[in-house]
Amino acid sequence: MAKARKTPRRGASRARSKPSRRVPTWLIAVCGVVLGLFIAFLFQLEPGRETVKRNTVPPQPAVTPAPSKPAGPSYDFYTLLPESEVVVPKAPPPPPAPVAEAKPETAAKPATSTQYYLQAGSFRQRSEADRVRAQILLMGLDVRLEDAKLANGETWHRVQVGPFADQNKRAQAEQTLAGNGFSNLLRQQRTGTR
Repeated sequence: MAKARKTPRRGASRARSKPSRRVPTWLIAVCGVVLGLFIAFLFQLEPGRETVKRNTVPPQPAVTPAPSKPAGPSYDFYTLLPESEVVVPKAPPPPPAPVAEAKPETAAKPATSTQYYLQAGSFRQRSEADRVRAQILLMGLDVRLEDAKLANGETWHRVQVGPFADQNKRAQAEQTLAGNGFSNLLRQQRTGTR
């Protein structure tokens, strides 16, 4: 006789259950060995061993030789200044002007001379011209402001350095100004009376 099939119980699902996948035993054995080796390594690192302890003694600083001078401020300019002293030769005094009898013709004609100027700038605002004038005065040069009226009625304020009696003095002043940032200097020559 044929075996009769068992009838499923009520509410039971008819889907077939999946076969369970099992982890291979060799994989479990390998994981156990690795875990055991790791734990053995941790026991080797126990904090009480001498090989694991840190060095708690701070490192010794490098020994430097003691300075022979007392630790105070050192001023070298006392020795440097005499070495860099520049002796300026004294200019001979100008020869005395010959005393000549005053002629009435010479006294009536005023003597003409040439004066040299440097124009350091020309400004619309008086305050800007005064600022530049103050900078040049701090350099030790003679400076003056001159107002110039243009044909269209505008007033410009010129900053002029001088007067210089000769071109050598003007060239020295020009070098001083150029060394302090005044590069656009306009040279002027004026003939006037003394």
